[in-house]
Amino acid sequence: MDKLLYFLGGILAAIAVQCIISDGSNSDKLNQIILKLNQMALSQSQLAAELTAIKDQNEKARTEILAKIAALEEALANAGNTTPEVDAALADLKASVQTDDDLNPDA
Repeated sequence: MDKLLYFLGGILAAIAVQCIISDGSNSDKLNQIILKLNQMALSQSQLAAELTAIKDQNEKARTEILAKIAALEEALANAGNTTPEVDAALADLKASVQTDDDLNPDA
């Protein structure tokens, strides 16, 4: 994303230089272009921070869910014989969590 931002910034800078060369009174246009570049950079920084916060929240939730499943498995094992329906429900739950986990490859 940063490469795209720099690429677009380069294009806008080239346009600004061309405007100044063709008409020296275009300093307002140059200032507008610089302002837009600064706004784009700030927006990218804010977006990156928000994405990081969402990732952190997701990892926290994953840890909590896996701990609850482990506690459930332990309780079922301690309870003794479980019915095939309980075994199937636990397997379905684990498969559902694994599907969610597979959406984001592990590092």
